[in-house]
Amino acid sequence: MVVAFTGYKKAAMLASLTVLIGASAGCSGGSGTNGPANPGSSAKEAAPPSNEPVEITIRTGTADEEFNRTVREPLKKKFPNVTITKVGYDQKLQELIAANKLPDMMQQAYTNMDEIIDIDYAMNLDEMVKKYNVDLNRFNPDIVKVIRSASVGKNELLLYPFLVQPFVLHYNKGIFDKFGVEYPKAGNTWDDLIELSKKLSRSQDGVNYRGLDAGLSVNRMQLQLSLPYVDAKTGKSLVGSHPGWTRFFQTYQAVYSVPGNFPEGAKYGDGSKAFLETKNLAMYPHIVFLMNAPYEKAAKEGLSMGITTYPSFKDKPGVGSGLFGGGWAISKQTKHKDLAFQMAMHLASDEVQTELAKIGVVTPLKNPEVQKKLYEGYEFAKGMDLSVIFKTTVAPPYEKTKYDGKAQPIVNSSVQNVFKSGADINTIMREIDEKINKMVEEEKKK
Repeated sequence: MVVAFTGYKKAAMLASLTVLIGASAGCSGGSGTNGPANPGSSAKEAAPPSNEPVEITIRTGTADEEFNRTVREPLKKKFPNVTITKVGYDQKLQELIAANKLPDMMQQAYTNMDEIIDIDYAMNLDEMVKKYNVDLNRFNPDIVKVIRSASVGKNELLLYPFLVQPFVLHYNKGIFDKFGVEYPKAGNTWDDLIELSKKLSRSQDGVNYRGLDAGLSVNRMQLQLSLPYVDAKTGKSLVGSHPGWTRFFQTYQAVYSVPGNFPEGAKYGDGSKAFLETKNLAMYPHIVFLMNAPYEKAAKEGLSMGITTYPSFKDKPGVGSGLFGGGWAISKQTKHKDLAFQMAMHLASDEVQTELAKIGVVTPLKNPEVQKKLYEGYEFAKGMDLSVIFKTTVAPPYEKTKYDGKAQPIVNSSVQNVFKSGADINTIMREIDEKINKMVEEEKKK
């Protein structure tokens, strides 16, 4: 068995692994269609290529102690001959390339795969999937589909799934109780929450209560609506012409135009602070943060929090945001491809994933027995319906381009004009088109 993790403080610290990866629904499988004899294993058993001492370097943004307990220790039990050397994000990829020291593996975010694609780092794992008879059906099929979509048109498996960061709606029970408003229910839509927000956005006893925040960044809703930034064929911005973008801006406008929902002093993107620190925000859709340090502190200070499903759109019931979290990329240049792949398989095994679930790391596996272990034994989880974490599906991936990483901040900086200056939505979208088109032209010249 892998090491068991105990202690709330350790768990709270370790669970922050889910927000450190990559700092910054359809396909069910790949080449291997026949599952292993043991459904709790990700593939046929295979011994390491050699019992000789081997060093494997892994690049990750995870803090040392978290990395030791969630990666190094489980692997050491399975591969005692392997020495794992961690390479931190303080070492830039270009520096590693220049020094000919690219790591054997990288712990990479699903939303940040452009980083490894741009330098042609990752091998297509389909070859290994076939070789080791991996059953990709063990994973949530949405995850496999999103990973494959990143290789723009190639359908390659460039990451082996490790964890996900699911989105839920967090709500402050105290604010709802104070104003006699019923708690939000599973299956809620953005329209439902906007209506609830009208009952909760008010000033009382010197406090400006806010009903609803739209989220930390535009990519939450952009991914939920599967909105492309740039036309992959023409290289032109799609923000001004895609009907989904109009809906996106209209939803933002509806959220923040509720009287009192964006009071003086509020800032776009300050939802976590308003919910956990000042505690004047009633509803916050975000990556589940049940076991991070700010929530632990807020709970000790009296925050009574509930969670339910992430808000969906009426015509897309049950569809949450895009895929967040991360997996393992393996270098095309490593001399230890088989060993690295076996390590990735082990970290996604039922055995390891069960132990990680207990400390709040959400599994990419479909196995309900693993899912049930989430937060096992923790007092704060008693009475919470944790099943809501798994009730929404990942939104279908949009058609990606190499310009998306620079297009997103353009939209993110412009969306505020919808509710801060009252600018016309069509005007804003035309301005965004101009900025993105200019950016693309500049990128093409490089």
